[in-house]
Amino acid sequence: MFRRLLGFSLLLLLWGAPAWQQQAIAAPDRRFIQNLQVEWINEFILPAQTFESTTVGGLSAITYDRKTGKFYALSDQHGSGQAHFYTLNLEITDAGITSAQIEAVTYLSDAAGNRYGGAFDPEGMALTPQGSLYVSSEGNPEQSLGPGLTEFDLKTGQQLRSLPIPEHFQPAENQGVQANRGFESLTLGLGGTASSEPLHVFTATEGPLLQDKTANSVNATPRNRFLHYYRDGGDDSQPLVLGEYVYELDPAPGALIHGLSEILALDGNGHFLGLERAFSPLVFQVKLFQFSLAGASDVSSRPALQGNLRGVEPIHKQLVMDLSRLDKLRLDNLEGMTWGPQLADGSRSLILISDDNFKSFEKTQLLLFKVRLS
Repeated sequence: MFRRLLGFSLLLLLWGAPAWQQQAIAAPDRRFIQNLQVEWINEFILPAQTFESTTVGGLSAITYDRKTGKFYALSDQHGSGQAHFYTLNLEITDAGITSAQIEAVTYLSDAAGNRYGGAFDPEGMALTPQGSLYVSSEGNPEQSLGPGLTEFDLKTGQQLRSLPIPEHFQPAENQGVQANRGFESLTLGLGGTASSEPLHVFTATEGPLLQDKTANSVNATPRNRFLHYYRDGGDDSQPLVLGEYVYELDPAPGALIHGLSEILALDGNGHFLGLERAFSPLVFQVKLFQFSLAGASDVSSRPALQGNLRGVEPIHKQLVMDLSRLDKLRLDNLEGMTWGPQLADGSRSLILISDDNFKSFEKTQLLLFKVRLS
């Protein structure tokens, strides 16, 4: 046990705690990447279609393979009853997304090769530098099924391993994830490609845990939980939870649904993008934030986040863009976000994708943005 605690302490010292501590001492605006610029380029609608006996839809996450130039889009399976992801070829130029072609479908299965079915609700997805896929799932409290973080083989879709989930996330009486409010988002820390290098996995709940809801939840600020996992390069290594933090949602007056739908690492120093989505009658509202773990308090020892959290510092964030204010763009149910290829002018491409919920009045929307970090 002492060795594990010592190793845990060394990880905190070596991976990024010094940088976060230095940022926490500096002025508040130094927590963030300065001069982050995001520019909307265009919208592309993926036509309604079927592919190899599946209805294409419910695309809740997207990730990009820099080596092959392919994208992978995760379906939350309500159309076919079995969880799967698609291989996509997107044509992207500085002028925008010009085409999108589905090339393959891969089904997710457990370690024994049995395909995941109805109870499994995959929502977030990220590609590791070593070429495997991590998938986050929301769980199903009605069936006493907790949220999950699972690694899959990219080629076969078969489960490789799962990360341990803290007990206070597990559905039980008056605790755990709420229905459809579990691990919606997922991202990996930016790092190298060697199989021996450590992996940093991040996820967050879409909404507060049941025990974190306040009595006056209408006017209270929702407190989500953000998790940071570490796993070294060995196949038999035991993953550790390095930290758990409070992510507070922005107010969304009148919203029927309100949550954190996706996160994306900006760098390897604790900076992220966060996509918050709210649905009011007939209208989606979407905001893009930059947030930083600098100075945030670890709340992993707190089973509940009720009342006045004296001494607890939440994650700090700042608004980057209110997508609802973009001209001539009607937003849909945006849920996925990934980096894409570098553009000709040297900027990074950012792609957002919407989940059409397999509804005829919704659409699969792809939005392209240009991002500059200066």
